Amino acid sequence: MGKTRHFAALAVISAMIFTGCNNAGNSILEKTPDIDVPFESEMKIQAGELEFEGNIKRFTAGVWEMDITAPETLSGLCISYDDSSGVKAVLDGLEAEIPPENINDGAVFALMFKAMDCAAAAGQLSCADTEDGKVYSGEFSGGTYMLTFDPKTAALTHIEIPYGEIEGEFTNFTVTKSETVPPGTTEASS
Repeated sequence: MGKTRHFAALAVISAMIFTGCNNAGNSILEKTPDIDVPFESEMKIQAGELEFEGNIKRFTAGVWEMDITAPETLSGLCISYDDSSGVKAVLDGLEAEIPPENINDGAVFALMFKAMDCAAAAGQLSCADTEDGKVYSGEFSGGTYMLTFDPKTAALTHIEIPYGEIEGEFTNFTVTKSETVPPGTTEASS
């Protein structure tokens, strides 16, 4: 009976090592869809009590832009983010600039951008097939993240970052041609 038990334990450990399982159902290591490219998408984000929607644009690693369209109180807010030079926020002609060392580590936009940049830089991540698509998960300085991609188009459709209570949907995901980065950002932050 002892040999059978040892054999079963050895089989489970072998499966975890050779398939990359992380005890998350049918999760295995798999090549991540290529989001290390310029892209844009419409988004709807829930972060704790805060809900907003708009457009998100990635220029290169660490260089992003987010335009908020709803709720009305935030409509028109444009956030330009460069992890080497900081954040520029513009709303109704008022501008605020925040140097990188003063950006709150728990800021919703910073967590989202860093999680997606981390996934873009990863060669392989744990992956699980779900009814919503392929869910890739990993870790970054803000905790863990899960990104869901459409299994047919490889378009990013969902993000979840438990630490920031962030959950969001992406629609009209489009890989864009290399564009000029927003003013005040560096051309090559990657």
